[in-house]
Order: sequence, then C-alpha cells, then structure tokens
Amino acid sequence: MTDKGDLLRAVPYFTDLPDELLEEVSRGSTEIEVSEGKAFIREGEEAHTAYVVIEGELEVTKLSEGRQVVLTRVGPGEVQGEMALLEEAPRSATVTAVTHARLLEIPAAAFRSLLDDPTFVRSILKTVIRRLRTTEAALRHSERMAALGMMAAQLMHELNNPAAALGRSVTALGEVYEKLGSLAIAWGDSNADRIPEPHTGIPGSAVERANREEEVGSWLEAHSVPEAWRLATALVEDGWGVSDLDALFSDQDRESIAELAQWIGLRCLAGQLIDEIRLGASRISELVRVVKGYSYLDQAPVQEIDIRSGIDDTLVLLRHKLDGVSVVTDYSDDLPRIDAPGRDLNQVWTNLVDNAADAMDGHGELRITARPVDGGVEVAVANTGPEIPPDVLPRIFDPFFTTKEPGKGTGLGLHTVHTIVNRIGGDIAVESADGDTRFVVTLPLQSRG
Repeated sequence: MTDKGDLLRAVPYFTDLPDELLEEVSRGSTEIEVSEGKAFIREGEEAHTAYVVIEGELEVTKLSEGRQVVLTRVGPGEVQGEMALLEEAPRSATVTAVTHARLLEIPAAAFRSLLDDPTFVRSILKTVIRRLRTTEAALRHSERMAALGMMAAQLMHELNNPAAALGRSVTALGEVYEKLGSLAIAWGDSNADRIPEPHTGIPGSAVERANREEEVGSWLEAHSVPEAWRLATALVEDGWGVSDLDALFSDQDRESIAELAQWIGLRCLAGQLIDEIRLGASRISELVRVVKGYSYLDQAPVQEIDIRSGIDDTLVLLRHKLDGVSVVTDYSDDLPRIDAPGRDLNQVWTNLVDNAADAMDGHGELRITARPVDGGVEVAVANTGPEIPPDVLPRIFDPFFTTKEPGKGTGLGLHTVHTIVNRIGGDIAVESADGDTRFVVTLPLQSRG
C-alpha cells in the first residue's frame, strides 16, 4: 500500500474501506501543503476536489451581510469540501489554513467512487448532517445579531429625526414665547378678542402657497412688521391672505399695525411649533410601541395574536427597505385572532417582506392580504418582481440555498419562514410569474408549538 494509502487508513472515514478501493483513491489523490493564512476553498467557486486534513488546523467561514462568520475549526482526520461534491453545487463556505497544513486532495471522480461503499456513505452523511446543524446555528445567531443591530440602528435613525425636530421646535418656541410676552405687555392681550378667523384659506398647491407667501411678506414688509418673511410663512400656513390683513387693519395706525400683525404672526408660528412638537412626540411614542410589540417583550411565548398588528408593525420597522415601493394591505374585517408565538410570526413577516423588497430592488408594489379560511387564517405576501425560475422553485425553502451572490444572503431567510410555519402547524406555498410572485401562509387558529 502506498504512503498515501497509509495516511488515509489512519483517518476514521477510511479505516474500514476495502483495500482495492482505498488503493484506487490514494492513487488518484495528491498530497499538498497549505501555508498559514491561505484560503484553498473559496465560497462561490465550482467544486472539483475534496480534502483530508493530515496535519494542521483549518477555519471554515461564510460571508453573511458583508462580514465573514466563523462556522467552525477542524483539525487532522477531518474531510473538507465534500458537501459541494455531494450537491454538485458551488462551494458554500471558505476554508483557510489557520496553521501550516498538510492535506490530501481527492479529485471528484475518486470521491464519487467512495460513495459505492456503504460504510463510507454512512460516515460522510453523519458528518454532513452535523455540519449543516452547526452551520445553521452559527448563521442563525449571526443573523439575529445582525438583525438586532440593524433594528437598533434604524430605530436610532428614526428616533433621531423627530427628536432633532423636537429640539429645534422647542428652541424656536422659546424665542417666540419671549417675543409674544414682550408684545403683550406693549399693547395688552385684550386686543386678541378683536382678531377674526381668516377666510382666505390655505393654498392647495406649492406654487399657490409660494405666491401667497410672497404677497403676505411684501404686505408685512410694507407695514414695517419685524421678521416679515418668517411670519409670512406662518400666516399663510394658518390661512391668512392680504385681503384678511387689509380688512383687519383698515382703521389702524401704522405703529399699531406693525405690533398687532407681528403678534398675530407669532401666535400662528407658536401654534405650528406646538403642532410639530406634538407630532414628533407622537412619532417617538409610535416607534417605541412598535418595537416593544414587535419583540413581544415580557410576554408569554404563545399568546393571542392579531395578525394585522404584527404585519403593520413589521412594515413600520422595514420602512427604510420599502422606499420607492408601493405598499397595499387588505385585511378582512372578520379576520380572527390566533393563538401562536408572536415573536416567531413577526420573524416570518419580516423575512417575507424583506425578501419581496429585495426581489423588487426598490421599485414595484408589495401587496399583503389576510383573510379567514376554514380553521385558520391565510396571509398572502405578493410582489411585482421578476419570476422565480421554475427550476429554482422546488429548492426555495432549502437551507443555505440562495440565488444571490456570495455575501448578499445566507439562504436561511425563507428556510426559517418554512420551519416556523410548519412548527406551529401551518403551511406555506409559493406561486410565481413575472410581475406576480406570492408566498401564501396558512396558519391554524391554535398553534401546536
């Protein structure tokens, strides 16, 4: 027996191989050395060989959302690259030598001859199953952490806008309040009782509004009103026009006109700033409510779920991914509540909406419908993206299967959806044509887990 045959016989996978088969594989194999830090299997490349580790340590990584996720480390006696040969698919991970390593390189033809031996097949299948579980667990953890980080970043971004607006409005409101106080002292609050409501109305278009602001600003400036152009915007926003101002000040002297017009403008501005503060505070409260509801903090794993609320909350959190996408929801009025794990269901909606957004590449229509069916609820998530090829459809829910380029997806999103839906006793199907791809989820009224 050759030296390579002796090396293989010492590896558990090959210990019980018949001598003839072992000799055939060893003759076709090549002993190679890999220097520290070198990647000899790269994710996405075609597979032509498998490797047996004789000496050294290897690291297996997978690109996920732009970063390398470490799946495992292996040492002497392990086989690498077998999954791609078994699937006849591109490499699903990258393998790099952590230390200087000696390997036996087995070409695809020699590897396929090993599959004629039942003992080797059992051993390699056990290894494949173990690695699939390890890989799935590692990528799930990575995805959860990435999703948590993305949600936190998006939440901070969404909170920052209304918070900044609140800060600006409060500062401006303080200035307006101080000026209002000074003016009130100057001529007395009793004048406020004489101020009628404007009748001109708020302009309907941006052009009309700009023209009105120009007219009102010129009027204020002509009557020596301080901050004429700033107050013109506030007055027009509240429905004031030049005819309203003329009617109000027809019997006033110039000094009184300037003071009273400024007071009215500042009062309008103060009201608008208060509305901005109210809107900003409401937006912050909405985001906090959505995140709390989405994560089902401090709630039981299985509970009574309102499908509509879960989908709507998901759409709020994924608003940044749906820029340019028209979102249409259609919920039946008689949609029943169901007993299910709310956190898991929100993960289903998140993955389906995220998948639809990616398919449409920022342009198209997302349609979500929910209706009662016999014994449960049916939710359809449809998008107007391109058709899923017929040869891809049968594998759409397979773990690690993805049509995206390496690093753009882990291939676990739809697999996770399928797993969750089946675990709680539901069903998911997919139909696809160009411009109409829909995932239909059927859920029981009572979850089984």
